[in-house]
Amino acid sequence: MLKNSNYNNSSSGYSHCECNEYSDYQKNDKKNIYIYLILLTICAIILLVYISYTLQINNLSYQIDSVQNQIKVAEEKNHKLDIKLSNARSLSQVDKLARSELNMVEPTSMQTLVLKTESIELAGEAKDSYFLSDITNFITNLGTARAYSPE
Repeated sequence: MLKNSNYNNSSSGYSHCECNEYSDYQKNDKKNIYIYLILLTICAIILLVYISYTLQINNLSYQIDSVQNQIKVAEEKNHKLDIKLSNARSLSQVDKLARSELNMVEPTSMQTLVLKTESIELAGEAKDSYFLSDITNFITNLGTARAYSPE
């Protein structure tokens, strides 16, 4: 530190140092200036990185909004296509297309043909009949509808 005895006060009110301590203060001032410049540079770099990340976040948010809008449009289109498909599959629409484009008509009379399925026995095998299988066959035959032509 400077001592008061080292200063020479003149009539103009300015003081100056007569010792070598003035150059030490200049060196300290230069160090402080360099430290401030380094700190200022670091703060500027941090600010630039922050601005860069903020811009990236805004860009990604815009892209997310755009994709969400595209999804919404695609879902609406899909819903409309589902409605169109269900209308095309409806019985009234199928009937209308069959009559107009394929020239189909209602049948004038209906005929029902029921085929009796019988088990084929192999010639060499002996028929084993069990009580339970006879009951099952009887119940199956009860459920079979037989239709005969009115002729």
